[in-house]
Amino acid sequence: MAVFSRTSRRLAASAALIAVGAVGCSELDSWQRQAIFAPQAEQQHWWREPPAGTDVFDLPLAGGEAIRAWYWPSPLPNAPAVLYLHGARWNLNGSAFRMEAWTKLGYSVLAIDYRGFGASSPRLPSERSALQDAQVALRELARRQPDPARRFVYGHSLGGAIAIDLVSQPSQPEIAGLIVESSFTSIAAMMTQYKWGTVPGASWLVTQPFDSLGKLARLSTPLLLLHDTADRVVPDHMSDELYAAAVNVPPPLRRLVKIEGGPHSGGVRSGIRYNRAVADFVRGAGHARRLADQPLSG
Repeated sequence: MAVFSRTSRRLAASAALIAVGAVGCSELDSWQRQAIFAPQAEQQHWWREPPAGTDVFDLPLAGGEAIRAWYWPSPLPNAPAVLYLHGARWNLNGSAFRMEAWTKLGYSVLAIDYRGFGASSPRLPSERSALQDAQVALRELARRQPDPARRFVYGHSLGGAIAIDLVSQPSQPEIAGLIVESSFTSIAAMMTQYKWGTVPGASWLVTQPFDSLGKLARLSTPLLLLHDTADRVVPDHMSDELYAAAVNVPPPLRRLVKIEGGPHSGGVRSGIRYNRAVADFVRGAGHARRLADQPLSG
């Protein structure tokens, strides 16, 4: 009886979702975008100003919109430059401590707020709009660091899915490598971690798929995946699946590093294992990029 009751509830919920999809696609899409991005424009409880020496500016977009950007130049000459793509909920001010950790590792960092976050133009973000914002930012990174062997894209959590989407697109400025931390395989797969994942047909109604597995299968860019084993937001086995999906990236340039015991946002503070993994990858991917750019000898 209990099993029948559970099954009945699941079927009823499935029917309700399908009905919502039939009559309220626009509302469903808006709800998903709000739930996935949880955009923050106001100050957050961990809010802080950008460090001294940060270049704060706006990058213009088509239609008169703009995204707010911060650029922290490294004091080291011609240092590798990283495009930093934050995850859901955390705007630039809320992510400052994590970005600052990257500057302490010796990298220049360009970070943006997607539209709907912080001081960027107000709108409800989507998978498509976040990609457009990241594309504009990557062009700015290429302007500031003209050497593709010293250009990298980094994304945390949802930002990792945006980073994968960005690097999988054709006709982008070339980069040396992609670094993805604590990210997921797809929104449909994330749904299975929560109660809606048990409802038949729920995945059919996903309007923002963020299908990172499919995109990684097309990718040949060197890839570093980082994941904390105690992550309670995105299970670390999803990084194993992302690693397996990147079949066109040769193993020496495709790496997966697990940080033992760390939480979802704790990797950057975990110390030497994290720092060494990043440094080794940047060195190896940069070297591979320089070799690829050398003209063939006759």
